[in-house]
Amino acid sequence: MRTNGFALFRGEDAASRAREAAKRARRYSKGLLVSTGDEFGELDGARLSGKSEVALAFSLGRGGFPLVHGYAGGDDALPEGEFSMLGKGAHGFYGARDRLGTRGLWAVRGGPNAGSFASDYRLVPGATLLPPRTVYEKGRTRRVKEGRVETEDVGSFEEAAKALAALVEESVKERIHGQGRVAVSFSGGLDSSLLALVASRHADVVLCSAYVPGSRDEEQTSKAAGLLGLRLEAAVLEEGELAEMSRNAELPPGDATLMDKALWCIYSTTGGLAKKNKARTILLGQLADELFGGYRKYSVKASQEGPAAAEQLMRDDVRACADRGFLRDEAACSASCEVRFPYAASKIASLAARLPLDYKIREGERKAVLRAAAVELGLPLELAEAPKKAAQFSSGAAKLLKRL
Repeated sequence: MRTNGFALFRGEDAASRAREAAKRARRYSKGLLVSTGDEFGELDGARLSGKSEVALAFSLGRGGFPLVHGYAGGDDALPEGEFSMLGKGAHGFYGARDRLGTRGLWAVRGGPNAGSFASDYRLVPGATLLPPRTVYEKGRTRRVKEGRVETEDVGSFEEAAKALAALVEESVKERIHGQGRVAVSFSGGLDSSLLALVASRHADVVLCSAYVPGSRDEEQTSKAAGLLGLRLEAAVLEEGELAEMSRNAELPPGDATLMDKALWCIYSTTGGLAKKNKARTILLGQLADELFGGYRKYSVKASQEGPAAAEQLMRDDVRACADRGFLRDEAACSASCEVRFPYAASKIASLAARLPLDYKIREGERKAVLRAAAVELGLPLELAEAPKKAAQFSSGAAKLLKRL
C-alpha cells in the first residue's frame, strides 16, 4: 500500500486519539483506513471504542502490509528508497525510517501512550523525531546497520560524471515508475532542469513554478521550459496570498526561519499546481547542493580551513536535512500530492561521499561533477551551467516575506 501518512496509537485512549487524528488527516488525504488487528478497513465502518492499539493510514491505495509512505524497493528490514513505513511483525506493529531520513518517524517513548508513533509530526503531539535508519517496535528503537561501504576508486572526473549520470537516471526512473504524469517543482536551474529532462523520458511531465512578479524565476523558468520543450504551469505569488500562506504554514517543531516560510509557500503552491494538472507525484531537487557542493559557504570553508572542513560541513548539512528540510517540504506538498527527492537516493549519496572535493568544487565552479553528469545526460549547456541561486531568493518569496 502506498500512503501519504500513517499513525499508530497505543494506550487506553488510543481510539479517541485516532479519531482526533482522523479529523486532521481528512484535510490532506484521499481516504482513511484503520486497523485494530491484521487487516485495514474503512474508518467509518470500524468500531474503535475500547481499543488500546489503533493504526491509522491515510491512503492513496489499498493492499496489505507494509504500508509505505514514499518510495521503497527491495525486501529487507529497511529497504532502499525514501520512506517511513508501518509494518506488522511478530511483536505487533512497527515503524521504520529510511537511511537518509526523507520521511519522518515520530515516536512517544514514555508515559501512558508509550509506543505510539506516526509519519507526520502533526498527528502525535509531544513525540520525538527518530534518527534515519531507525526501526521502532514495542516502544524501543534499533538502528539498522549501513550496508557494505563501497571503497572502489571513483576514477577520473569524467568517469565519476558518467557514473553519477547513470545513478540519476536510475533514481528518477524508479521513483516515477508506472505513473502516467509527474510534476517537477521547477526553478529553471540545474537541479530541477535535470530532473525534468530525465523524467520526461519515462513519463508525461508538467513543470510547476511559483514566483513573485519581476523575480529571476519569472524569466528563467519560461526560458528553461522552452529549452526542454516541456509544459510550464506557473503561479504568481502575490503579497496578500503569500502572507496568508506563511501564517498558516504547518512547519516542523522548532523556530521557523524566513527560509522555512518561503519554501513552504513555494512548495505548497507547486504541489497545488501538480494536483490541478492531475499529477499525483512531484519531484523536488533537494540534497543536490549538500551532496555536490552547491552552496558558496562550502568553497569559502575550503579556502579558509581546507578541504576536510568543507567536506565535514557538507556531511553535517546532509544529516540536518533529515531533521527539518525534508519534513518541511514533504508537509508543504502533502495536501496535494506525494513528493519524492531523486537526489536523496542512497546510491547517489554513497557516490558523493566517495568523491574528492575537487570533483565538486572545481576551478571555482560549484557542483562541477553534477553539471558534467547533466551534460552527459543531454541537458542543454545553458541549463547545465546555470548559476546557483536558492529557490527562496530566485523566486522572490523570501524578499517579499521579509517586508511583510
